Amino acid sequence: MTKKPESFDPSIPVLTDVVVPGKPEYARAPSADEAAIEYDAELIAERLRSRFTGFLTGDGRPLIEERCREVLREHSAQLVSAITREVATALEGRMSEWVREAVEEELRRQRGE
Repeated sequence: MTKKPESFDPSIPVLTDVVVPGKPEYARAPSADEAAIEYDAELIAERLRSRFTGFLTGDGRPLIEERCREVLREHSAQLVSAITREVATALEGRMSEWVREAVEEELRRQRGE
């Protein structure tokens, strides 16, 4: 006996419906209801849309949220690095000027000016 999920849709064929070499007990013959169903592309597309929506609002949501957090961390790290480089470059020029001014002030103070 095979386990079937609660959301099993018998109108969608499974591999055991098509090929079950050496395991005929797993193959299931289509019932009269299943044989009568026409596989309409629009019907299948609607089922898939429903499943995608269910996944994205259910089990898929935590996966998407985690990926978003990872991307935010990566981008934040890149921004911090870029801003740090910019600030260091800006301060590098100013630092020489500040040191020169501080040395000149100290020399004047020591001379009593």
